[in-house]
Amino acid sequence: MLEELKTEKSRRIIIVLLALFVTISFGLSLDIVNNSDISEITSNTNYFVKILLKFNYSIEKDIFKSFLLFALLIMFFKKAFFREDIEKHGKKIFKVILSLLFSFFMVLGYSYSKINSWDMIFANTFQLFKATIVFIGYYILFRAIINYLFDELFQNIKIKETTNKVYNFIFIKHSFIMPLAIILVCWLPYIIAYYPGIVMQDSSRQIEQFYGYDIPENSSTNSINLIDENVKITNHHPVTHTIILGICTQFGKLIGNDNIGIFTYTILQVILFASTFAYIIHFMKNLKIPNFIRSLALAIFALLPIIPVYAVDITKDVPFASFVLLYIIKVYDMIKNANKTKYKWKQYLIIAILSLLIALFRNNGIYVIIFSLPFIAIIDKMNRRGILIVSASVLIIYEAFTSILLPALKISPASIREALSVPFQQTARYVEEHGDEVTEEEKQAIDKVLDYDTLADRYNPVHADAVKNEYNKDATTDDLIEYFKVWFGGLIKHPTTYIQATLNNTYGYFYPESRVYSYTPSYMVESTTSLNNTGEFNYEYIESLRGERKFIDTLTETIRDLPGTSWIINIAFNAWIIIIILVYLLYNKKYRYIIYLLPFISIILVNMLSPVNAYFRYAMPYIFGMPLTVAVFIDILNNKENCDKKTEASDEK
Repeated sequence: MLEELKTEKSRRIIIVLLALFVTISFGLSLDIVNNSDISEITSNTNYFVKILLKFNYSIEKDIFKSFLLFALLIMFFKKAFFREDIEKHGKKIFKVILSLLFSFFMVLGYSYSKINSWDMIFANTFQLFKATIVFIGYYILFRAIINYLFDELFQNIKIKETTNKVYNFIFIKHSFIMPLAIILVCWLPYIIAYYPGIVMQDSSRQIEQFYGYDIPENSSTNSINLIDENVKITNHHPVTHTIILGICTQFGKLIGNDNIGIFTYTILQVILFASTFAYIIHFMKNLKIPNFIRSLALAIFALLPIIPVYAVDITKDVPFASFVLLYIIKVYDMIKNANKTKYKWKQYLIIAILSLLIALFRNNGIYVIIFSLPFIAIIDKMNRRGILIVSASVLIIYEAFTSILLPALKISPASIREALSVPFQQTARYVEEHGDEVTEEEKQAIDKVLDYDTLADRYNPVHADAVKNEYNKDATTDDLIEYFKVWFGGLIKHPTTYIQATLNNTYGYFYPESRVYSYTPSYMVESTTSLNNTGEFNYEYIESLRGERKFIDTLTETIRDLPGTSWIINIAFNAWIIIIILVYLLYNKKYRYIIYLLPFISIILVNMLSPVNAYFRYAMPYIFGMPLTVAVFIDILNNKENCDKKTEASDEK
C-alpha cells in the first residue's frame, strides 16, 4: 500500500508517477476509434502498430494544459497521500469503495452521455483497455480527494462566529426576518418579469382538471379511466395541490381577472419558498454556523437565478421541497436531542403536519417519511412510543385519504403506469434491439399494454413518457401479468439490454457532466401552455418584459455551465456530496446522524425509478437544500470535536 512506504524519496517517486498516470488518463479520449478513422492504417498494417496508432489518435495533444495539470496534481498528491500511517486498515475500505463508485460514475456516465450505451467501454478490447486506464486515473484522483476531505478538511473545521455589526444585525439579531426581506427584494425582478407566474404544463392540466375540462387523449394526465366522467380531477397530480391551485384561479375568475388568480397562488408559493430559506439561515444561527457560511447560503438563496425562477414556477415540486427542508430541520433537532428531552404534544403535532404535507404534495412523498421518521424511534428511547404513534398515524391518515376519501369523492387514483417506467423502458429497448426475436404471442401480450407497433420508434433512452403515454388504460390485471411474463423472458435472454435501459434512464443523477435537459422550457418566455388554449382562460405575461424573461432564460442556462455556480446546481454533484457525507458518517461510526440524510437518499432512489433522466425538478429538494445539509454536517463535526474533548478529559482524570 502507498501508505506503508516509509522513505521520503520513494514517496516522491510514487507521487510523480501517480500524477503522470492521472494526467495521461485525463488526456485519453474514450470515443470509439475505427480503423477507417486513421489514414495510416491499411490492410497490411501490423496489429501492434494499429494499436499504437489508435492509442495515439485517442490522446489529446495539449502540452501546456497537460503540464499544468501534472504540476497541480503533484502538489495536491503531496497533501493527500501518505497521511494514513496510523489509520486502521478496516476503515480504508470506505475510501476505496467511494473512490471506485465515483470512478464508475464518471466512466460509465461519459459513455451514455455520448452514445446512449456502454459501448465506449465494452465495444472491443481496445475500448476496454482505454476505459481501464481512465477508470484507474479517476480512482487515483478521487482517492486523493477523499483522503484530503476525510483526513484534513473535515478534521479541521472549526465553528467560529464573527462579531461584525452588520453580520450580527442580519444573522443574529434578526436572523429570520432580515434574510427573508433580502431574499424577497432580490427576487422582486423575477416576480415582476414573470407576472402573474409561470404556468408549467403539469399545472395547466391540474387547473383544467379542477374546472372539468376534457384532457387530451395523448396527455400523461389522461392515463386512467375515471370513476365518474363528470369528475375530471385525478390523483395523477397531488389532489391537495390541484385544489389549492384551483381555488386561487377561481378567485381570479370571481373578480374577472385570470392574472390575479394565478398571481395569488404564485405569491403564496414565493412566500413559502422564501420563508423556508430564511428559516434555514435562522436555523444556522441556532447551530452557531460561521457567518461566512450563512452569508454564502443567503447569497445562493437570494442571487442564484434558478431559485427565484422556480419560486415563481407554479409546480407541486416547490411546496414539496419546502416541506422536505423544514422536515429535515425538525428531524435533525430530534436526532440531536434524542434521549435528552421528553416531547410535548406540540412537537409531535409539528412533525406530523410536516410529514402529512410532504405526503400530500407529491405522490411519492410518503416514502420520505417511511424511510426516515421511524428510524428516529430506534435511537430515542425516551420518545419512542410517541414517534411510532406519529409515524403510524401519518401512514393511516395518508392511506385513508388516498384509498377512502378520494374514491368517495369520485376522484380517480393515479395510474399504475407511473410506477412502471423502469420495466416499460426495458421492454422498449428490448424491442428496438431484439425485435426480430419477439414472437407473435409475445407481441400480442406487449400490445395489450403498450402498443407494440410503434414501441421501438417511441423509445427515448432518457425519457420514458413517450413509451408510457401509449399505455392502455383498459389493460386488465391479467394483461399485466401476461406482459410481465414476456418482460421476464426478455430479461433472461438479454439481461444486459435491461441493465443498459435502466442505466441510460438514470445516469444523469450521478454523472456530473450530464446535460440531458434545459432548466428553462419555452413557456418560461412565452405564455404558451394548454391552459390558454381552452378558450376559458386568458392569462399572459407582461409583453414589454419579454426581453427580460429571455435574458433570465439565457442567464440561467449560462450559469449552469460556469465553474462554481454550475457545481451548486448540478444534480449529480449534489448527490455526490450526500454520498460523501453518508460514507464519512459510516467511516466514523456516527450512525444516528445518517437519519438526517435519509429523506434526501429516499428522493434520490425514487428519482432512479422516475420517467425522466436528470430532471432538475425531481432533484430540487437536495439541490436547494445543500446549504442546510452542509450546515448540519458542520454541526455534527463540531459535536464530534466536543465529544473527543470530553473523552480526553475523562481519560486524564
